[in-house]
Amino acid sequence: MFGINIFKDWKKYYNKALDYYRKKNYKRALELFEQAKKLQPKNYKIPYNMALCYQYLGEDLKALELYKIASKLCPDDLDTVFNIGCILFSKNKIEEAIEEFKKVLEKDTKSYDANYALSICYASLAQWENSQKYCEEALRLQERSHRANNQMGLIFYSIEDWDNAIKYFKKAIKNNPTQFPKYYSNLALTYDKIGDSENALRIYNKIKKKFPDYQGLDFMKMTFEIKSRS
Repeated sequence: MFGINIFKDWKKYYNKALDYYRKKNYKRALELFEQAKKLQPKNYKIPYNMALCYQYLGEDLKALELYKIASKLCPDDLDTVFNIGCILFSKNKIEEAIEEFKKVLEKDTKSYDANYALSICYASLAQWENSQKYCEEALRLQERSHRANNQMGLIFYSIEDWDNAIKYFKKAIKNNPTQFPKYYSNLALTYDKIGDSENALRIYNKIKKKFPDYQGLDFMKMTFEIKSRS
């Protein structure tokens, strides 16, 4: 009977904490998750959700500590491993992040997120061949991913393969035409690189019309409007 009461108590705290989490009251959620954790210390979902709260509060190091606890309690939970990798990447611990994302792929070879994340990691190290390999796999899994198409464009831009850069930036825009002005910006800057000022200016004017609040417009204005008058 005593065990049943404990079970009911931790569930009560846990469910209430989830309610506060959904309401974005993360501090109150943490208080209740902590009560649940005292009663049910081996349930990995509790430190996992506490880590999410800390991330939303901007306390990534506390979140990382809790994700690691959750991962020890349940090593097969790939969301936990992936989130550890994301925090490590954000702290510029690229090699460590790569290890975590590869752990995900070891157990789930069809993880789009892990392949995409690895492409980003290797790009940050300027290891373009590896970055391309994982981005290609991400696109094989989600051909219409605007993020992966943009990433592939950036890879080709970095190795000065302008034709392929334009091809993939266009795909990114096609797959998500109403958002992400950065994709349009990447395309315009690529046209500028190859001396196609007409298309560069055309895309720039489209950005001004569709995304007037885009922060990158000031830089682009210096690049394209000045050139257009010269």
